[in-house]
Amino acid sequence: MSQGLRDDPRDETPLQPVYPFNPPGASVVLYEGPIAGLADDERLGRIELDCGPRVGVRWRAELQPEDHRLELGKASLTVQRAGRDWTIDAHERSSGEGWINVAAFLRPNARLQRVLVQWMNLPNIIGPIGLFVSSGDTKRWWLGRWRADIDGWRLTLDARPDYTEALDHAHETHLYVFTHVMEIRRTDDSLFDVDAVMRLLDCLRVTFSFAFGRWVTPVLPVGYDPTGKVAWEMWTSPICDPAKSIGSPCLYRGRPDDLTELVRCAVPAFNDAAKPGNTRFQMSLAIQAVEAGYVEQRILAAAPALEHLAWTELVLNNRWTRKAYEDRYAEDRLRYLLQLANIPTGIDPTALPALAKFAQANRLDGPTAVTRVRNRLIHPQTPEDQIYKHDGLVEDTWQLYRRYATLLLLHSIGYHGEYINPVRNTGWVGNTVPVPWGTDTPIPTPAMPPAKSTVRRSNRRTAR
Repeated sequence: MSQGLRDDPRDETPLQPVYPFNPPGASVVLYEGPIAGLADDERLGRIELDCGPRVGVRWRAELQPEDHRLELGKASLTVQRAGRDWTIDAHERSSGEGWINVAAFLRPNARLQRVLVQWMNLPNIIGPIGLFVSSGDTKRWWLGRWRADIDGWRLTLDARPDYTEALDHAHETHLYVFTHVMEIRRTDDSLFDVDAVMRLLDCLRVTFSFAFGRWVTPVLPVGYDPTGKVAWEMWTSPICDPAKSIGSPCLYRGRPDDLTELVRCAVPAFNDAAKPGNTRFQMSLAIQAVEAGYVEQRILAAAPALEHLAWTELVLNNRWTRKAYEDRYAEDRLRYLLQLANIPTGIDPTALPALAKFAQANRLDGPTAVTRVRNRLIHPQTPEDQIYKHDGLVEDTWQLYRRYATLLLLHSIGYHGEYINPVRNTGWVGNTVPVPWGTDTPIPTPAMPPAKSTVRRSNRRTAR
C-alpha cells in the first residue's frame, strides 16, 4: 500500500468501522454482559468473532456448578442490546460454551439509509482514491479507497491504514483479519430494506472471491436508519479462506477499474429473474476450481461449471433447442461456446506441455482433450486409460479447464476489462491481457457441430 505524506485536496477521510480493525487472529468482541436462557438467572458471558485458526462466532458463559446439564445441544441465549431483549439460537459444544451460526437484530419495519460492513482477508486493492488521517503529530496517507456506482448502489471500500504491517505475518499461519470497511448507500440516498442489501452483499461476496481466486467475505453488517440509529445488525460465522491462502486471481488488485467493471456486470446478472441463481452457481464452482484441495477436485468443479454455462448460453438463451443440445457431445458444446467468445481452442505447448503432447498424439484440440481427460478420471475403462502415466497431464488439464471457465463466465456477464491468464501468466502477477472478445471486429457465429448420430465417437479425433 502506498503510504507517506502529501497535501492534496482530493484526498478523503477514511470510513470509521463499527468494530476496530483487529490484529491477525485476534478475536472481536461482539457482546459482553448478562446472558439469560442457560440457567434460572442471568449469567455473565461473552460473544465474540473468533478469527483464528477456526473462524466463527463463539459464546461463553460463567455457569455455576448447578447450571451444568448432562444433555448438550441447542441453546437459546437472550441478550440485551439497544434497550431490548434479543433471543439468539445457539449450539453448545460443552457446558458454558458453544457457537452461533447466525444472529440477526432487526427492528420492526426497518428502512435503511446506509450500511457499514467489514471485509475479511481481502487482498490489498490499490486505490485509486487517496485517504488521509491525522491524529496529533501522526499523519498518514495511503491509496486505499475504491468507489463505484453500480445498479443504483454507491459502494465505498476502504483498506485499513496499516494493511501491510497487519498482514506481514498473517500469511504464516491460518488467521483471519479485518482488512477493509465498506459503506453501502443508494446513489440517490433513498431508503432500502434489509433483503435488498443482503442480496447485494451475497453478490459482492461471491464476485470478489471469484475475482481474487479465494473465498473472502463481508462480516458484521450494521444498518442505520435516516436518524443515524442502528436498525439492523447481523452476526454470522463466515465462509472465508485464511490469510495464508495465496489464491489464483483472475483480476489484478492494482487495476481497480477492472474490479468496477466486474461488479458492474455481476450485479444485474445475479439479479436476472429469467436465470435465477445461475451466475452465482457458476462463480461458486469457478472459485472451487481454484481453491479446492486436490487438482482432481478442481477439475471436477470446473467441469460442471462449464456444463452449466453451456446449458445457460445455448438452451436458456434460445440458441439451441434442448434436443440439439443433448444430441451433441460435451466437447462440441464447449468448443462452440469458446468460438462464440473468440477464445482460442488450441493448446500452447510451452505453457501446457503435457496436455499438448497428449492432444497431439490423439489429434485433439483443447476442448476435446480436457473433456477426454475428465472422462478418464471419472470413468476409466482400460489400463490404457490411466492418465497418471502422463506426467503433468492432470495439472495441465486443470489449468486449461480453469481458463475456459473463467473466460466463459466473464463473457456470459458481458465483462470487457482485462484479466490474468492463469495458463500463460508467468512472472509478475500484474501481467493482464484484454479479454479475447474485446475487439470491434464482429465475431462470426460458429457452424453447428455434428450430432452424435452422424459420426462415431472413436473417429472424432481430428482437431478442428
